[in-house]
Amino acid sequence: MLQGLIIGCGSIGERHLFNLKKLGIENIGIYDADDKKTNMLAKKYKVTKFKDLKSALDNSPDFSVICTPSTSHVNIAKKCTESGTHIFIEKPISNDLSGVSKLLAYADRKDLRIAIGYNMRFDESLNHVRKKLQTRQFGNLLSVLCEWGNNIRNWNHPNYLNHYVLQKGGGIIFDDSHEYDYLRWLLDDEVVSVYCKTQKLKNLKTETESLASIILEFKRGTVGTLIIDYVRAEYERRCHIIGEKGSIRWNFTRPSIIKQNYRTSAQSMVTSRYVSGKNSQTVVFTNELNKTYLLEMKDFLNAIKNDRKPVVDGLEGLKTLKIGIAAHESARKGLPIKLN
Repeated sequence: MLQGLIIGCGSIGERHLFNLKKLGIENIGIYDADDKKTNMLAKKYKVTKFKDLKSALDNSPDFSVICTPSTSHVNIAKKCTESGTHIFIEKPISNDLSGVSKLLAYADRKDLRIAIGYNMRFDESLNHVRKKLQTRQFGNLLSVLCEWGNNIRNWNHPNYLNHYVLQKGGGIIFDDSHEYDYLRWLLDDEVVSVYCKTQKLKNLKTETESLASIILEFKRGTVGTLIIDYVRAEYERRCHIIGEKGSIRWNFTRPSIIKQNYRTSAQSMVTSRYVSGKNSQTVVFTNELNKTYLLEMKDFLNAIKNDRKPVVDGLEGLKTLKIGIAAHESARKGLPIKLN
């Protein structure tokens, strides 16, 4: 039976703890620098709490789930891999490139699995979109318009004014790296150029960008436009892909404010339209929001058990991180940034 460790006991750490228990992992340790959080979760889920990371890793977990701010990911992951544990890292893999490649190379030499928490790749409706794109029924893909936003006041956090997204190393570009990650995956293509403009809320004390408008150029010529923010009044998420022979729209809806009971549902609508006049097609999907998180964790555990790569491995996380870093550089310089 696998033994796990949760590092970071905020809302996402608790979600992964809940899901691991649901997947049958009973032997779980938890650690957070905030004793109040570990005490609360230890009592709620009947798991073992540790006073520091060293003692937690000395307990020899088979895998560790890192749910701390991205600025600490590489340092913690390095300690975990040196202790011989497989690691699941919440997105993004880091907030800069320092040490990431060395971490991946070390884990590979030690035959340790690294998974990154891009749960949208496990969404049923987005997988439906991807399969339709793979049939080439829309011809050459010309452009993509992608949006995500939800007011920070709606986020599930005790005090949004202290949220890490407002602090150095945070910001909406890294926090919502989901959008440019799933675009790479949907299009099965890599980004070669990034241009970005950002804005910062003036009525909120923040060290980071509140809104980003990003233009991505893909290797096969598709142009992607992303608008991501924590400014708009309510939750919105959508993607519109235009090809020479037609287009496909994905619209994802869920409550702006969600309760932490993991039973909240989301609905997705996928509509395909064709230049030829062929009838448009609409498919509706309804699932619990937690399902994608459950599936990504199940994939990680199966990767450990079956000695295979996770669906979203460390290299995938690194490729997505490079886009976010290029977006920040572009916003600073006011120029498009080429990716290698």
